Amino acid sequence: MKSTRLKARLAGTAATVAVLGGAALAMAPTAAAKANVLSIDKVTYDGQRLSVHLGYSCDTGYTWGLSGKAVTTDGQAGPASSAAGTVAIGDLTCDYRTRALKLDLTQAAGAHFAVGDQVKVAVDFTEENGPGLEGEEIITTLRAPAPTR
Repeated sequence: MKSTRLKARLAGTAATVAVLGGAALAMAPTAAAKANVLSIDKVTYDGQRLSVHLGYSCDTGYTWGLSGKAVTTDGQAGPASSAAGTVAIGDLTCDYRTRALKLDLTQAAGAHFAVGDQVKVAVDFTEENGPGLEGEEIITTLRAPAPTR
């Protein structure tokens, strides 16, 4: 009987140590790092400008910018239309938190977009010496922006 009680106590102590150790590890500063991540939420067109609504997160200590590009993919007559835009290097806030951003894209000369067009959109991190990290690429349909009050 004493042997069973001792085994139960040891098992309980081991479980407590494992839980506390896991909690300490999860609260460690390095556990806060999420890496550098981009996620495109939606792409809107208001009749003049394409906007990419996205979320991003980057680790403290990095100085990133963003570059984005949209190209029509729905087989319209003639060459594909394109638009591009950037966020200057150093203008992103890198602090582990997920932040929202609206990246406005400027249309190339002669480009034509309309709500309902299918577009391929790519957004990447950039750094001082050129391309940075690959971000996200999606194919989506242009939507009208939500009305504001």
